[in-house]
Amino acid sequence: MTEPATVNGEVAQKRSLKIHIRFITSRCVATRVDAREQPEWPPHPGRLYMALAAAYFETAGTDDEKAAERRALDWLAALPAPRIFWHAAEKRSPITCYVPVNDAPQPNKAMLQSAPGMPRSRQSRAFPTVIPDRLDGLDGDDPDVSFEWPAGPEPAEYLPALERLCRQVIRVGHSSSFVMAWCEASQLTTAGEFWEPTSARAELTCRIAVAGELERLEAACRADRINLFGDLKTEIESSSGKAQTAAKKRFEAAFGVPFKSSLRPPEPTPASLGVWQGYRRNSADRTNRAVYENAYFERDLLILAKLDGPSLNVERTLGLTQALRAALIATHGDAAIPAWLCGHDADGSPTSSPHAAFLALPFAGYLHADGHLMGLAIALPKGIPAAERGRWLGPLLVDQHTGEAANSPLKLWGQDLPDWTLQVEERPSPPLILQNETWTRPSTTWASVTPVVLDRFPKSSRGDDRRAWYAEVVDIIRVSCTRAGLPEPIEVDVDSTAWHAGVPRAWAKTRRISGPSGESATAPLGDGFPSLPSKKSRPAKPQLHVWLRFDRRVSGPVLIGAGRFQGYGLCKPIIHPGTAT
Repeated sequence: MTEPATVNGEVAQKRSLKIHIRFITSRCVATRVDAREQPEWPPHPGRLYMALAAAYFETAGTDDEKAAERRALDWLAALPAPRIFWHAAEKRSPITCYVPVNDAPQPNKAMLQSAPGMPRSRQSRAFPTVIPDRLDGLDGDDPDVSFEWPAGPEPAEYLPALERLCRQVIRVGHSSSFVMAWCEASQLTTAGEFWEPTSARAELTCRIAVAGELERLEAACRADRINLFGDLKTEIESSSGKAQTAAKKRFEAAFGVPFKSSLRPPEPTPASLGVWQGYRRNSADRTNRAVYENAYFERDLLILAKLDGPSLNVERTLGLTQALRAALIATHGDAAIPAWLCGHDADGSPTSSPHAAFLALPFAGYLHADGHLMGLAIALPKGIPAAERGRWLGPLLVDQHTGEAANSPLKLWGQDLPDWTLQVEERPSPPLILQNETWTRPSTTWASVTPVVLDRFPKSSRGDDRRAWYAEVVDIIRVSCTRAGLPEPIEVDVDSTAWHAGVPRAWAKTRRISGPSGESATAPLGDGFPSLPSKKSRPAKPQLHVWLRFDRRVSGPVLIGAGRFQGYGLCKPIIHPGTAT
């Protein structure tokens, strides 16, 4: 058997190239391509590659140096997608600015617009910004973001050229995002937390460079056409007679129009990358604190985005989750639905084994959040074979006739429920609420976005002994966490009001009013969730909003309480500015 190649006694396959970035002003201003008001963090590998390409195009050097830089960039683009090491960042509140538009190629014929000193029209611009967290032990020489490519024994060959390019990189992102970049060849990292490329369901999607990218960017910038325009214009304006006539003919042949001194040079095409790569977070933790994986549910949610239908608030959770469950079961006709999907054994009794939970995903926990539902999701229990999941969830994902991804949306309806149309979320960069990471990222602190229904009634009376009632409810919540496959929290708080912005009260409060004839009645007092339906002759169990803190980071989904399979008891991480998630 052939021995693996070695470099200085090390196995070649463990070698890697790393490029580090530190934001000099402690600010990263970069806009997501699919949401202009949202920042891009961490920066995509493709954005770094375009910065290196810009340094190559815009800097001078000897012929040998430029040739070496080109070979290095071609080699880098052909490598597999890199890992991304990053630090938490605080997102600044978005501020809309208004900037003058660019000058038009021709003078504006409107008198006021073309008059000297008169203001030009302005357009709104947003500059989404994040502040990398440097409170977790970083010193002045540590990077904010690092990219690592598994590169075999080859990095040393291209390292000098890449080092020159890194020294020439001024910014990554907006022109105000000044950076210091450097590279190194080392062993492949095996510890720490990072985004790693995946071909499975992704938690993050990033633009990447692929083989031949430098040639595509070079063609897009049209540097050769722009340079030719400048050279011919200079030759025409500095010559006369036959020489000028010949230069004009070459100009017309090259650009298709007769030469005029008022002509502007060709405009470069905005640089863009069209290849996206899925990423997921690895399970290790950079601070060596263990991440507790939910023992009950898979970390990957099946997310369905709303395509059409009226805007519904999160109080309509129960109707929508019940309709989704009914629609999924209806696609199988009279087939015997497995307990892991329907929640009932063959005899119709509730199953004691893990089964699917149906969730509603509200716009909650952000600035200006209003609690409207943006989609639904299914949390699957662990241990279900892929073939089994595919058989029963296939109608949502795959066209049963062609075997391709399903294009027909899923329509929901039900009692007192307007028609809703859903489709499996497959966009490269969906809204944050429809990203798996929003609901499952590891965190020590969680809070409910739908009320937690207590597993039993407290024996203490809230009205007679509030302190005893509170202590008993906290104990019930602790047990609910362990029953749902989570560790026992070290701190619990409960309230009728939610900790996440945009979430209504845990139940609808009422007030007593008196009629004109002295009769009394009740009227709703603000918004609130309806009670979870209970068996006949039994009162509804109490429901509350909860706040949980664990002694370690816990990954989601975090679903607790008696209503967790119907969408109640869904929690979302609380991310504090300036701290790691």
